[in-house]
Amino acid sequence: MNKVCQNCKQNFTIEPEDFVFYEKIYVPAPTFCPECREQRRLAFRNERSLYKRKCDLCQKEVVSIYSPMPPSGWAKPFTVYCPDCWYSDKWSMLASGRDFDFTKLFFPQFKELLQDNPRMSIAHERVVNSDWVNNEFDSKNCYLNVGGHYNEDCAYNTYAIKCKDCFDNYWAWGSNLCYENIICRNGYRTFWSQQCFNCINTFFSYDCRNCQDIIGCAGLRNKQYYIFNKKYSKKGYFDFLKKHPVSSYKETQYLKGKAMDIILEVPHRDTFMVKSVNCNGNYIEQSKNCQNCFDVEKAEDCKHLFISAEIKDSYDASSVGFKTELVYEALSASKIYNVHFCFFIDGGYNIEYSNFLSNCHDCFGCVGLRDKSYCVFNKQYSESEYHTLKNKIIEHMKKTKEYGEFFSMSLSVFGYNETVAQNYFPLNKTAALLFGANWNDYESDIQYQFSDYQIPDDIKDVGDDILEKVLRCEVSGKAYRIIRMELKFYREMGLPIPRRAPLQRHCDRLALRAPRKFWQRHCKKCNQDIKTVYAPERPEIVYCEKCYQEEVA
Repeated sequence: MNKVCQNCKQNFTIEPEDFVFYEKIYVPAPTFCPECREQRRLAFRNERSLYKRKCDLCQKEVVSIYSPMPPSGWAKPFTVYCPDCWYSDKWSMLASGRDFDFTKLFFPQFKELLQDNPRMSIAHERVVNSDWVNNEFDSKNCYLNVGGHYNEDCAYNTYAIKCKDCFDNYWAWGSNLCYENIICRNGYRTFWSQQCFNCINTFFSYDCRNCQDIIGCAGLRNKQYYIFNKKYSKKGYFDFLKKHPVSSYKETQYLKGKAMDIILEVPHRDTFMVKSVNCNGNYIEQSKNCQNCFDVEKAEDCKHLFISAEIKDSYDASSVGFKTELVYEALSASKIYNVHFCFFIDGGYNIEYSNFLSNCHDCFGCVGLRDKSYCVFNKQYSESEYHTLKNKIIEHMKKTKEYGEFFSMSLSVFGYNETVAQNYFPLNKTAALLFGANWNDYESDIQYQFSDYQIPDDIKDVGDDILEKVLRCEVSGKAYRIIRMELKFYREMGLPIPRRAPLQRHCDRLALRAPRKFWQRHCKKCNQDIKTVYAPERPEIVYCEKCYQEEVA
């Protein structure tokens, strides 16, 4: 069935198997296209905008994803507790409970509940000396990491798992002493590289496997002492490094440019898939029957997923997974079953239209509950009362045409400019407000006194005084500083000081990734039609999977 998105007014298709899924979970077909549904969800996830504020219960200063009252602009009108207070028995989760008013719409009532309920300042658990991390678990001595697990002595990483002494990576697994990489696994001393697995002493390389001592290479397997895809002797290799030391910022810029020429000379696979069957998307591993999925691992019978793992029979989920099934329109959730139209759910089942629930089941329209069941609008009911009331509210929402839709952006507790949506669907303030989203101007009035300091070209010439300097990002113009653990890493690895702020470096890495869209083009080798994430006007040489495996893998 062809439909017109009520948001962007573009056509989109609902396939017959989609209707089967919607009927299975008893929800109506969507009225937003997949892209607009994802944009709406991502407008509820703040990963990188962190602030200092006081816990409203114990009054201690904490790091929070919720800004304090801004000097101007939109304010966050709710109470914020530090994790210790939020998990304590010093307040009642059901104190905000209320009756549902059938004379009113659901969403305005939910917004009132959302504003009346305390929120946990930041999402991290079992971390040591790592106050400034978000959605990070079981980590030690980390700073400004997002979405990682089991990391130590790391900073500025996004989705790093089991890494040590790693900085500025996007998607890194089991790596040590790595810097500025994108989707790399089991790396050791790997720098400025992309899609390189099991590599050691690797610089500015792309799509290499089991390689060691390589610079500016692409598409290599089991090689050592290669520079720009040419074999060197051991002496020749290290002589080149002496002539072009990566401790020099100027030299790294030269090497990056040369490496890009090599990357454009080798074949690129049309999409990145590993051990997957009947899948459509990019960066899919060990999955089956997954369509329009990106950055997905161990998924089965799913559609429209983004950054999800260990998930089955689910549609429209972002940052969701780990033993998860029958999910629809969900964001930032794990270990859930039969959960729809929810965000930030940690363990639970049979939940709809709720936020920030932990180990709950059979809840509808709830906020901030732990270990609860049979609740509606944070009010406790018996099992039979709950099901009767829930069904009555759903019928009411169907009449008001609210049921089947995710929350409006206006209900997000973040400004659009604070959220992941801004990374993938960028809007200026005017456009965001027209969309009905919020905007946070908290830092707009802050004036920074930048240091009169020129960063030395070579790390050897950088003194400890840089730790006291306020530097200006060469792209965004925003202020940033170098922290002590970061300076120590640059010195030990022999790497230059970055000229860009951490957030800008993150945006630069995102820009290097292929977009989450598809185009039709021809395999450069066999000329067959392929569906790829590389637009026809892009300069990469693109092969179908078969030709890529024959020539590169």
